[in-house]
Amino acid sequence: MLVISVLEYVMRAGCVRLLYTLLFYLMVPLLLLSLFWQSRKNPAYRRRWGERFGFVQVAEENKPTLVHCASVGEFLAAKGFIEQLLDNGTPVWVTCTTPTGSELIQHFLQGRGEHSYLPLDLPCAVGRFLQRVKPQTIVLMETELWPNLVHAGKKHGIPQALINARMSQSSMKGYLRAAWLFRPSWQTLQLCGVQNGVQAERFLQLGVRTEALQVTGNLKFDVKIPPQVQRDVSAFKTLLSDRPIITAGSTHAGEEEIVLAAFRQLLSKKPDALLILVPRHKERFEEVAHLIQQSGLRMVRRSSGDPMTADTQVLLADSMGELMVWYGVASVAFVGGSLIERGGHNPLEPMAYGLPILSGPHVFNFTEVYQQLDAHKAIRWVHGEPSMEEALFELLTCLDQARHIGDQAQQVFARHRGATVRTYAAVQSLQHEPTL
Repeated sequence: MLVISVLEYVMRAGCVRLLYTLLFYLMVPLLLLSLFWQSRKNPAYRRRWGERFGFVQVAEENKPTLVHCASVGEFLAAKGFIEQLLDNGTPVWVTCTTPTGSELIQHFLQGRGEHSYLPLDLPCAVGRFLQRVKPQTIVLMETELWPNLVHAGKKHGIPQALINARMSQSSMKGYLRAAWLFRPSWQTLQLCGVQNGVQAERFLQLGVRTEALQVTGNLKFDVKIPPQVQRDVSAFKTLLSDRPIITAGSTHAGEEEIVLAAFRQLLSKKPDALLILVPRHKERFEEVAHLIQQSGLRMVRRSSGDPMTADTQVLLADSMGELMVWYGVASVAFVGGSLIERGGHNPLEPMAYGLPILSGPHVFNFTEVYQQLDAHKAIRWVHGEPSMEEALFELLTCLDQARHIGDQAQQVFARHRGATVRTYAAVQSLQHEPTL
């Protein structure tokens, strides 16, 4: 009863962020232990810990636009937006929270902008970070709303935006239960650029001000195929001599076994087929290589530099940042994270190529996109090894049908382009508006 009374007093006193901060400080040892634990598979997790507490090196004070992308998915969605900032001469500072995201960001920037991890959401850390970086605008991706960061940004008079914003029904219920903590942050936003009208209604319920809300569309639909990727795709297609190719992208534990078993069955009917297997996380490359070896299939690892031959049955794409190339050479694409309850991954790159797409049933991370694909009969749903093998054989045999499915997917993709331009214009307008 005493604990409950104290909590009620703290909430009535308007000190909920203080309580949140206190709990966060208590969790810091566990967070650091988690980073150390993850470093067993990826040593990068135990490096650059100073950045986690706001100790960043600033070469020059250029008042950048700060763009925060939690990890790989958010960064890939934000690439076009960041590119537009750079093309228009806007200094950028891009943050993330994972080593995999950091690697991709550094490869993308190539010195054109600054990068670091976003500090932990502690007042001392985010305050130190903002004092050093001095951003002119803070841009957060999708749902990356951190109460102390938003409060510190408001304190420093920095306009703040949430872009490509999305919120599932279940996530909204969770945020509403914690409204006592998050509502002030939602109300602080000068811009909340949402993906569609349904999302707009949800963010209004959370507390986003009507005047801050704009329907800007989904940045992920603005996928562009870079010239170098196009050249790589052409080179690989020449090398592979029109073999039927299945690219299984962004796969997770529990999915590779199903994909490999279905592919083994397919080989009895399509002996020249090639499987390109692209695990989602680099920490699992060795584990997946072992699975392929156990399956008895002849494998080449991308990282080995060994050439693929007519006898190669599986290419393990144990490299980062090349998924668009592997979708580009494919005849059929399977989008991972969907045969397990992970919620599915972004199908937009295979849609951009006009590929027939296979997916498992668990796609709650991209519900709207998959609903549109399903409505236009532009996807094949699979639930395990038998249905996957059957769908693969059908799409690799009935080429007119496969082409029609891919064309439908590409048309859905084309109808939603333009979010990058709208989002860029909305963010630029913030620099001329007073902060709350």
